[in-house]
Amino acid sequence: MLSIIVPDREYFHGPVDSFTVVTSAGEITVLPSHADYVSNVEISHLILRHNGHVDYYAIGGGALSIYQKKNEAYLTVNSIESVDEIDLERAEKAKKLAGERLLNATKIEDKEASVREQQKAEIRLKRALNRISLKDQFASHA
Repeated sequence: MLSIIVPDREYFHGPVDSFTVVTSAGEITVLPSHADYVSNVEISHLILRHNGHVDYYAIGGGALSIYQKKNEAYLTVNSIESVDEIDLERAEKAKKLAGERLLNATKIEDKEASVREQQKAEIRLKRALNRISLKDQFASHA
């Protein structure tokens, strides 16, 4: 059983055949009765296999907890969008804006403020690139 939780609601809850996600330790595919596991989840793609379908999502980082005895997995993410939900034009605009913010952040004289702004811009850029990559790779599979 997989539960996908975003800050404002439960996005998905149900049985799955498997799911694949990128953790801080690398890519992992989780099958039913997987061993207990806890890890951070990177800004990456989520591949979800259930009911004979394969669904593709862009996720914005988070955490994964797996409980073998209960046969449950909890994927708590900052954001999630299916291939169908991704607006490519919006993602391209977000990429451009994040790139501009990253460039401007390097010009801030206060070193700490510059680093903070660079980190925020890098995360925004990674999220935009992740959405664009997913749409480019898997739009025809949806």
